[in-house]
Amino acid sequence: MRLVKWLVAACLMLGVGQAQAVLITLNQTKLLAGSQLEILVEAPSSQAEAPTLKLPASWQAHFKLIEKTHWVEARPRGDYMHRWSLVLQHLQADSISRQLSLAPLKVNGQNSQPLLLNLVAVRKKPTPSKQRIKQPLEMQQQVDFTDAYVGQTLVYELLIRYQGFPIEPRLSQLEVEGATARQLGEGREQGFKQQGVHIQEARWQELLQLHKTDVTIAPRFFSSRLVFTGQSTGQLYETQTPELKVKVRPIPASWPAEQPWLPALGVNLEAAFLPKPKQLKQDEPLELQIHLDVVGQQARNLPQFKSLVSDNWRIEPLIEELSDRVVDGLLVGSLKQRFLLYPRQAGRLQLPNLTLHWWDVSKHQAAKTQVNLGQLSVLPKGNLNPSAVNKLDSTIAEPMDKKIEAQTNKGWLGWLLIILGSLTVAAACFFALKGQQKSLDLPPLNPNQ
Repeated sequence: MRLVKWLVAACLMLGVGQAQAVLITLNQTKLLAGSQLEILVEAPSSQAEAPTLKLPASWQAHFKLIEKTHWVEARPRGDYMHRWSLVLQHLQADSISRQLSLAPLKVNGQNSQPLLLNLVAVRKKPTPSKQRIKQPLEMQQQVDFTDAYVGQTLVYELLIRYQGFPIEPRLSQLEVEGATARQLGEGREQGFKQQGVHIQEARWQELLQLHKTDVTIAPRFFSSRLVFTGQSTGQLYETQTPELKVKVRPIPASWPAEQPWLPALGVNLEAAFLPKPKQLKQDEPLELQIHLDVVGQQARNLPQFKSLVSDNWRIEPLIEELSDRVVDGLLVGSLKQRFLLYPRQAGRLQLPNLTLHWWDVSKHQAAKTQVNLGQLSVLPKGNLNPSAVNKLDSTIAEPMDKKIEAQTNKGWLGWLLIILGSLTVAAACFFALKGQQKSLDLPPLNPNQ
C-alpha cells in the first residue's frame, strides 16, 4: 500500500514540475463569501532561517490575514523545506458568485502558482409578495430576479398551500408577455404541520426566457373544494395572485455587435486534456475537453466553441453535451465539448486560446473569461527517442528524460527494469485516478425531456 501511495505521489509531482519553487495548497476550491480560507505554503531554501513571506496587494484587497504559523524541516539533501499555515478572512461578505484569480504569492522573490478560487454568494431567498389570501387556501408566484436584461433566463415559481383533501382542483395557465416559458419537471408536493394544523404545499417551477423590455406575468387563479375530517362534500375555495412585472433592461449600446449576447450572473470556463499528455508526435490526436458553466442562463443559449481554428493544429469536434440544473435557487446552464487536435508539424506549437465574452448583470458591465492552453512540444513522425522531447509548458507533465538516459548504459537488465518500473507507475496512476469519485451533478431540470 505504501508503494502505491509513493507511486501516486510521484505521478502528481510530474504534474507540478521542477520550475515551481513555491507551492500553495487550498483547503477548499469553493469558498462561501465572507468565510475563512486556509492555505498551506511550501518553499524550499538553503537557509534554516524563515524566508520573507508577504501577501500581495491583490490578496489584501480581498482577504485579511488573521493567523500565520511557520515551521521548518531539514531534508536529507542538505536544504530546508519551509511551511506556513495561513488563515485568511474573506472581506466581501456580499460578493456575488464568481471566480477569483489573484497574483502569485512571493517567498524570497520566488513565485507560487496564481490563487484560483470560486466564490459562492450568500444567497438570500426572495421574499414573496404579501397578499391577503382566503384560508385555508393560499397561492403565491415569484421570480428569482425582478430586475434583469433581455436574453436573461429567470426561474419562476408558483406555490399553493392548502388544508384538507382537494376535490376538482382548477388552475389557470401561466401567461407571460415578453417572455417564453418552459416547465421544469412535473412539480413537487410535501406536507408539514404549522401550529398543530396539517398543511400541504405544492410547487411548480418554470424557466422564463426574456425577449422584450416589457415583461408582465398575468395573475394566476386556483379553485378547489376542500374536504376536512367529518365532511362529505367540502367547501369551495378560490384564490388568485396579483400581476407581476419584471424590469427588463435592453442590450447596452456599448456591447460589440459581432459578439453573441450573453447576460449572466457568473461564468466558469475550464479545459483539460484527456489524458494529460507527456509527449506527442506529429499527426497523433490530442483530446481536449471544455467545460462551461453559466449562472443565470439555459444551456441551449450558451455559445459553443465550434469555430476553433489554428495554423498549427487540425481540430475536429467529437461530442457536445448540454444540461441545466438549479443550484441554491439559481439556474446553471452547462456545456461540455470534446475535440481532437492533430499537430500539423513538429516543434513547439501554440495551442488555441479559449475566450468567452459575457455581460455581468450584477455589475452592469462587460466581462471576459479566458483560458490560455499554452504551448506543447511535438516530436516528428517516427521519433521514438524520449530524450528529443523538449521541456513542455508548466500545464503539461514533463517526461523523465534524465532518468531514462541514466539507465541506458546498464544493458538488457537496465532496460527490463525501466520497462517494469514504467508499467508499475502507469498502473498505479490509472488505479489512483480511477478510484477518485466524480462530482455528482444535480438531477436534470425536466427528467421527462
